[in-house]
Amino acid sequence: MCYRMEQIIERYQKMTGTCIPEHDSREQLFGELAMLRKETLLLQSNMRRYTCEDMSPIPFEELDAIEQQLERSVNKVRDRKNQLLHQQLENLRRKERMLEEESSNMYRWIQEHRAALGYQQAAIEVKPAEHQQVLDQFPFCGEPSSVLQLSNITHQIDPYHLQLAQPSLQGSNV
Repeated sequence: MCYRMEQIIERYQKMTGTCIPEHDSREQLFGELAMLRKETLLLQSNMRRYTCEDMSPIPFEELDAIEQQLERSVNKVRDRKNQLLHQQLENLRRKERMLEEESSNMYRWIQEHRAALGYQQAAIEVKPAEHQQVLDQFPFCGEPSSVLQLSNITHQIDPYHLQLAQPSLQGSNV
C-alpha cells in the first residue's frame, strides 16, 4: 500500500511539475516568516499614512508624492462622476424628446376626433328629423332601461337563418 501511495505522489509531481520537499527546512520557514512580517509591517505603515494616522515620520518628498497621488485619484473620481452625470443628462433629454413627440401625437389625435365629432353634431343638427327616424326604428339604440326591453324587440327584427355548407368530396380523391 505504501508503494502505491509513492507512485501516486510521483505521478502528481510529474503532471504538475512540482516537488514536495521530503524534509522541512526550519531555516527556510523562518526566512519566509520574517519576509512576511516585514511585508505586513510595510503594508500597515502605508495604510496609516493613507488614513493620516501616522504622518510624523514621513519626509516632505514622500508627502508631496502622496498628495499628487491623492489628487490624481480625486481627478479620476471626479471624471467618472461627470461622465455618469453626462450620460444621465443625455438619457433625460432623449426621454424628454420622446414624451414631447408622444404629446404632440396625442394632441393631433384629439384634434382629429374633435373635428369628427363636430361633423357628426353638425349632421345631427342639420337633419334632426332623419336622426329621430333612425332612433324610432331601433328603440334599443337609446339607452334601454333593462334587458327585458331589449328582449321585447326581438320579434321586430327578422331572424337570420344560417345553414352550414359542406364541400363536396365526390369529385376529389381522398
